[in-house]
Amino acid sequence: MTRPLIREAGNATPEDTKAQVRESLAQSGLDSFDAIVERLAESVPRTLNEVPATLVGNLHGGVVATPPNHQTPEMMVVIDGETHEPEVIKQFDGQALYSTPGLDSKRNEVLYCFTSLEGLNDHALQETSVRHDIGTTNPDSLPEYSSYFEHDDAGGDRLDNRPGYGWRNLRRVPRGILGLGDWNDIMSSVNWCRWHITLWDLPDFGGNRLELYAGQTYYHLSQYGWGDCVSATMNWGRRF
Repeated sequence: MTRPLIREAGNATPEDTKAQVRESLAQSGLDSFDAIVERLAESVPRTLNEVPATLVGNLHGGVVATPPNHQTPEMMVVIDGETHEPEVIKQFDGQALYSTPGLDSKRNEVLYCFTSLEGLNDHALQETSVRHDIGTTNPDSLPEYSSYFEHDDAGGDRLDNRPGYGWRNLRRVPRGILGLGDWNDIMSSVNWCRWHITLWDLPDFGGNRLELYAGQTYYHLSQYGWGDCVSATMNWGRRF
């Protein structure tokens, strides 16, 4: 069963809820019933269900789209083993990078980036210490669902992801009042989870890729150059 896609209203009164709905619709340019009908008619097909992890890697048929340009992270980058200033990542625009946060030899947080998935996998086998906002040495104590948020610090609308499944195309996942918005290029933070999480910046698990270790929070994706650019997610339901 799919969990709710948006956060509960809490103790809001009916008047508060009505005001929130009107404000949300107005911000979306929906100021009449006809405008709402037109938006719904223009919307791409919607989905409320994730796809299984086994689907990853079997979608592109040999055709790989050019990945989006990279955002500059707020920390040093280590690209294929070489440490650089953050803006150097822009030299790799148009080339897919496989990245994950970590610590360098001086215990400074850096973004490790690799030009091949094999390089990332080799690094993951060696990386044993990761520091983020909040972490635990006992990931088994955490929820199996991963949760993604509209704003930093786990704020705004929330989208959940069950273990062993992923959201293949966030353009098709409804968000907000009446589900008229979507989740593409919206996520700003990720709450901690029992399992390994992967984010992509193109639908169908394509483009650049960010690996997030189990048992950690990621309250500011913009720190890693990943704010408001996620188009697909996967909660692997296991740790690598």
